[in-house]
Amino acid sequence: MKAEDKSYQWLAEQLGVSKSLVGLMLKGERTLKSDRIEHFAKIMGITTKELVHSDTIKEGQLTVNLLGELSNRHSKRELDYLLFAINDYLGLKEQVQ
Repeated sequence: MKAEDKSYQWLAEQLGVSKSLVGLMLKGERTLKSDRIEHFAKIMGITTKELVHSDTIKEGQLTVNLLGELSNRHSKRELDYLLFAINDYLGLKEQVQ
């Protein structure tokens, strides 16, 4: 957007949403529905593939967004177990390389 001198406000007006929502979407703090992704790409004059592909993500940097909440101790324990398993896997992967 910087290269084309476009602002968050301009994009918000094009999408019909608030400027703050645009900021959250661009930071990855809001999940985008497929129709909004297509609209976003059309406004920017790029393909959806170009929009979702990022050269800034380096190998090994992954982000997982979980929606909802943990409502009981069992769910919290399961999430802790999952996070431990992921970290364990990443540690083992580093040792192998």
